[in-house]
Amino acid sequence: MNYWGGASPGSGKCACGMTRSCPYPANMCNCDKEDGVLREDSGLLTDKTHLPVKQLRFGDTGDSGEEGYHTLGKLKCYGIQ
Repeated sequence: MNYWGGASPGSGKCACGMTRSCPYPANMCNCDKEDGVLREDSGLLTDKTHLPVKQLRFGDTGDSGEEGYHTLGKLKCYGIQ
């Protein structure tokens, strides 16, 4: 899966990349800015073909000044089957 909640499947973006509201317009996610400010990318995953989420993988932390933090909240299921 190469997108995050709030973005279109397969887009390679997060929600702010879809709305062009990321802190730097060339970025597809808030966390791509790399300016030392703690930022967040969040949203709902609604494409049933990508559920359930079984693992999370993150990259681009090769610089000693970079760090990451993640959480995966409780599963909420609702809607029409």
